[in-house]
Amino acid sequence: MSTSETTPDRIRVRITYEKGERIKFISHQDEFRLWERTLRRADLPLLYKNGYNPQPHIQFASPLGVGITGANEWVDITFSPRLPLDELAARMQAKLPPGVAIHAIREAPFKSEALQNHLIGADYSILIYAEPGELDGSLLVERIDAFLAKTDIWRERERKGRKYAYNLRPLVFELRYEGYEPEAEHHRIFLRVQQRPGATGRPDEVVDALGLDDFARTLRRERLYLDNVEADVALFAAYPVVEKQAIERMGERVRKPRDRRRRSGKGRTISERAADEFI
Repeated sequence: MSTSETTPDRIRVRITYEKGERIKFISHQDEFRLWERTLRRADLPLLYKNGYNPQPHIQFASPLGVGITGANEWVDITFSPRLPLDELAARMQAKLPPGVAIHAIREAPFKSEALQNHLIGADYSILIYAEPGELDGSLLVERIDAFLAKTDIWRERERKGRKYAYNLRPLVFELRYEGYEPEAEHHRIFLRVQQRPGATGRPDEVVDALGLDDFARTLRRERLYLDNVEADVALFAAYPVVEKQAIERMGERVRKPRDRRRRSGKGRTISERAADEFI
């Protein structure tokens, strides 16, 4: 495995892959390790960063939340020395576990900005499982209409140990019922959300806001949209850009309670005191 970042004989590839049902409950860290182990088992020349604890050049466009699958996810990986794209794809797919499938692979420029910095939106399929007659489609339409009619749908998130309220509604650009599929026994709902730093709509919170959290479901991200793709920019020109400051209710953040020892600062390590900067 090469550790040099200046090796001229290298290649950065962009992989489009599927994260399926079999691995939907693994965390992002576990998925990172999954790819690293796969590349090792395939005996591919993965390039590592320099440093005390070298990390491989593996960069995801947008990590998925636990329990959410992805039909067309992106990951950038750098190898040194270069290998043909078809060989890379074949050797990776042979070692990937069930639930992960490579759809496409292409070379990506080294000096391009990280995909995560270009994200503007995402499409999801929400599949609500119900036997015929168990859940009426007209009820789902009513709940969706009620959701869309609101201007404020306040939810709660946590960042760096602090809870804060935010308005989910402006982040949802489209939400519609697409019908019931008897063979699969599920209702299908289409969801399009904004995906920008600090202002991203989450499908699990939309499901909860619709009052459907008790039903078995599949949340699948169908695709991501980028601000450096002309067709994506044209599509999202119809929607407003929602800033982080516009949706957060800053005055309603809830701090975690601190015990007397933490407040006084006595008997605490440097690491514990430094952690206060991020609470």
